[in-house]
Amino acid sequence: MAIESINDYIKLNGELEEHGLSTDNIHKLLSVLINAKRYGFDGKEIAEKLYNFKFLEWKEKEFKDKRKKLSKRISKYKDIIPLTEGISALGIRIDELLALGIGIKEAAKYYNLPYVSAAMRLIDDIKTLNKINGLKLELQRLSLQKYAIDQACSTQSQSLIALSKLKNRGITEEQIISLSKTLQGNHIKI
Repeated sequence: MAIESINDYIKLNGELEEHGLSTDNIHKLLSVLINAKRYGFDGKEIAEKLYNFKFLEWKEKEFKDKRKKLSKRISKYKDIIPLTEGISALGIRIDELLALGIGIKEAAKYYNLPYVSAAMRLIDDIKTLNKINGLKLELQRLSLQKYAIDQACSTQSQSLIALSKLKNRGITEEQIISLSKTLQGNHIKI
């Protein structure tokens, strides 16, 4: 609606200029309106339309000023727009980007580095922490294996000690094997 009114205003200004008139020269325009009224035109309706056109002229100027300001802001960030599109394509949201910015600022402060160097240091620190976490997981896995082996060896060691005691008491290997088969046959675990 506003654009249509602005276009009407521009058209009226063009027609007024053709007849040597303008909304800038109100006195001259007023005399034209008075003369128009003498010839039967509704002066009030013409005056209302002219007021609306004057209002639209102010609005047009306001829109042009806003457009100029926005153009300046857009040109200021022209180089950043492709980068933000790339970040967005990676699925990185604004909250994640803000968190990264905070991390870089903290690294810059902690290591007393410029932001670019702090960003690289932060990436190196993350890589180091990932390696440390990987090593911790590997250590945990190996500790569980060692525990299982220790348990198995402990059981075997106890069995060997028991066999040695039985042999010292004069029981032969054949007797031990026969006793073991008898117990297993009766479903008794040794």
